[in-house]
Amino acid sequence: MMILQFYLKGLLISALFVLFIGGLYAFTYLVRNTKKPWSERRNHIFDLILVAILTVPILSFAVLGVLVIMRIRGL
Repeated sequence: MMILQFYLKGLLISALFVLFIGGLYAFTYLVRNTKKPWSERRNHIFDLILVAILTVPILSFAVLGVLVIMRIRGL
């Protein structure tokens, strides 16, 4: 049961991290590429969303490992 709690914490942390980084990247991409057609910019943002969806679960396992190690060491 404790592993599930760590996984959910890791999922939340990784989702927030990916959301922040992805949002920052999307904002800078849209600001810098105002000359490109909207359809090309929209497709790029959709690609970013797909990459974020695939990255969150993988990153959550990495955060899970860090949380377990921190728990074992008593930090």
